[in-house]
Amino acid sequence: MQATHSLASRPLRVQRRSVLCRCESNGAKKKVVVLGGTGRVGSATAVSLIDNFSQQYEITVASRSQESFDKICELRPGLKNARFAPCDITNKESIKALIAGTDLVLHTAGPFQHSKNFNVIEAALETKTPYIDVCDDTHYSQGIKGYHDQAVAAGIPALTTAGIYPGTSNVMAAHIVSISRGEYDENWNYKQPAAGEGIEPTMLRYSYYTAGSGGAGPTILETSFLLAGEQCTVYKEGQAYQLPPISNRREVDFGPVFKEGQAYQLPPISNRREVDFGPGIGRKGVYLYNLPEVMSAFKYIKVPGVSARFGTDPFIWNWAMWLVARLCPPQFLQDRSQVRWLARLSDPWVRIVDKIIGEAVGMRVEVDFEGGKNASGIYVHKKLPEAMGNSVAAFAHAVLSGQSQPGVWYPEEKEALADRRAFLQYAAKGCTRFDLNRPAWALESDVKQLGGLIYW
Repeated sequence: MQATHSLASRPLRVQRRSVLCRCESNGAKKKVVVLGGTGRVGSATAVSLIDNFSQQYEITVASRSQESFDKICELRPGLKNARFAPCDITNKESIKALIAGTDLVLHTAGPFQHSKNFNVIEAALETKTPYIDVCDDTHYSQGIKGYHDQAVAAGIPALTTAGIYPGTSNVMAAHIVSISRGEYDENWNYKQPAAGEGIEPTMLRYSYYTAGSGGAGPTILETSFLLAGEQCTVYKEGQAYQLPPISNRREVDFGPVFKEGQAYQLPPISNRREVDFGPGIGRKGVYLYNLPEVMSAFKYIKVPGVSARFGTDPFIWNWAMWLVARLCPPQFLQDRSQVRWLARLSDPWVRIVDKIIGEAVGMRVEVDFEGGKNASGIYVHKKLPEAMGNSVAAFAHAVLSGQSQPGVWYPEEKEALADRRAFLQYAAKGCTRFDLNRPAWALESDVKQLGGLIYW
């Protein structure tokens, strides 16, 4: 399938902002430390940086054991061009000793659900080292955001939830919304829209799909099981609602709910929704999960309605997750040691299926606007690990290029990325399809135009 890339019609211009951090001024190779670098996400990120920026960056892969590094090098030979360093993220002094004098630390040592270990961001602040994590947990990302003032005082940029989803998907949504609001000038620099310029979004829907585990291994299984025990927050018309996780109920109108003398309509969405990811993946059922981009988009893009869903193949895996959420006691799904055991028990069976079904990933971002207008974006890649690596590497390159301002930022905040288009071009490397800011009908799997009308 031929890759399709559409960001907008005007030419790309990379904008550089003045940022007071060490990563701008070092003329030698910049040093990057990847914590959790022997895992699937960390190793894929390191390989992406080595393959694309070997002349600019010196990569150190860090984990607890040399054995894990030797093993991952067999899977990813490109890592032989990286250094290895032992590090224990439960020991802040160990982290500080490793990252002192480096230009960026990438924290990919998940899962982040139910974690209260903030040693990496604290070590980064104390050593004045720019920081990125691939957190996919709402509570942990909010904890990282709590270090914002310290990051500003230290003069370092820090990005949280900077993976693929959340991460690249957040930037896709923010780019669509900024175009609609008129927040770019003719050269794609940020500007303040004139009064009455642009239109406002009313609803943002994130939809994600992977084939099997996407080749991401036990960590994504552990993450999924932990998320199965969390209530799902969605936003509608500026109000937050919680629904049970991973229910298979279809579209249901729950009627008005009265709060403080005013009527609020519970969101007319159920947990299951069928989404078309376009040719190569097609229509898939996706389910609500409690993902941090729901909260961050509501708060920082300022969209009054937001939801996020995820689904997988074969379809039986979705039912299996539904059963886990319904049959496992809440205390079991909140116990990381128990969930880790369940993930390891499931991993061999998932890997067997992965060999058959592949590692494809699809993301669809849909934005509804005032006046009934809409715009969408789609991202399809045949290999989730490679897509993850390119996404995280794109964030790393942006920070190392001086694209991020001091402070702690979610990916969709303007201070996180001075040039979203340059970021998206890198993050979309290897995609079989990448379209952005297109009408929803244009992204369907089978679209035919007859007599000026659209049918699918």
